[in-house]
Amino acid sequence: MPNPDLSSNLLHLKDELASIHRSGDGDQVEAVVAILLWDEPGKGLQTLLVQRAEREGDPWSGQIGLPGGRVKRSVESPRTALHREVEEEVGFKLEEVGVELGSLSVGHPMQRMEMRVQPWVYGLRVKPRVNISSEIAGSFWVNLSELPPKMKMSEIMIRNEPRSVESFVVEGKIVWGFTYRVLTELLPILEASF
Repeated sequence: MPNPDLSSNLLHLKDELASIHRSGDGDQVEAVVAILLWDEPGKGLQTLLVQRAEREGDPWSGQIGLPGGRVKRSVESPRTALHREVEEEVGFKLEEVGVELGSLSVGHPMQRMEMRVQPWVYGLRVKPRVNISSEIAGSFWVNLSELPPKMKMSEIMIRNEPRSVESFVVEGKIVWGFTYRVLTELLPILEASF
């Protein structure tokens, strides 16, 4: 059923995502992330990125990522986990401001190859006020059409070893790993859609 609250770009993206078979509800995943898309009038599609707080023992400490987290397998579905994690991390109820547009491919973070992570794409009816939790050090919106020229190789440290990785450098912040792979999967779909 069409949702008049979404922009025509987001409705078109929903149709495009529906035509691409990715993963289903039955897939067993250990974590979920949300690609939250806002169609900024005159600027195009933006997504919300977060910077994880620095925490001892957290393999993603300080990294730029998408809102999300682990699924409590015995008590919640991946979608329920996604809604809970978005509310916990960025302070808004996804069901009140967003519409599910579809999913992208289940993937594995470089630092936890055994973990299966499901990215879900949501269109936002309104640009929500972000209220970050203690798990998050900061957040920012990035215009997706501006990402391709920001692609470069970056030097990072993984387990105290320097490594060169493909990345986007946004506002001086390095977006790499799983978040980079999710965004590079989404960008060609957007390009084909508009």
